Amino acid sequence: MVRTFLIRHINTLWLMLVVACAGLLLLYPEAISKNSIADFLANLGASALFIYLLLSLARSLLMIPCTPFVLAGGISFPEIPAVVMVISYAGIVTGAFLVYSFPSFGHYDAYLEGKYPNKLLFLREKLHGRHAFWIVAGWSFFPFVPTDLICYVAGVVKMSFRKMASAVVIGEIPLVTLYVYVGIEIGDLLRT
Repeated sequence: MVRTFLIRHINTLWLMLVVACAGLLLLYPEAISKNSIADFLANLGASALFIYLLLSLARSLLMIPCTPFVLAGGISFPEIPAVVMVISYAGIVTGAFLVYSFPSFGHYDAYLEGKYPNKLLFLREKLHGRHAFWIVAGWSFFPFVPTDLICYVAGVVKMSFRKMASAVVIGEIPLVTLYVYVGIEIGDLLRT
């Protein structure tokens, strides 16, 4: 019941969280000073990166887009962008694996079938063709379409997981790179 509520209202909840954080930052601007952020991460120590890894992997269980996590990684770990990228790809591939291999877990299949019926029909037809790899890569490149949808359809049409995961990673390379470096820039602005 709670999971269903979260899946249905995740965008609203996410927006509420962002608005609440923005409000708190307006009231307490010193909370995001360079020193406070550095102190917070220093208190976490080596476990900060491990916690980030766990959050990146777990976000796919609730079908939360990876964008906020990639940005947060760039903000939090500006000195190791390559590690943030690798962790981001691990989270993306984990999410792809879950939707591809276990579509009924968390009712992803019913959610996707109900929300995107026309796109599902279109993608099923296209993924039977010889350009399926590039369709998956191209779909993964666009930031405003759900990557989970293409992974689900790839599983339905029995595209090999390796081929699908490779296409998703190739498609996500420009986006993840951009998000990490935008996160680093945002972090620099927050720390000044």
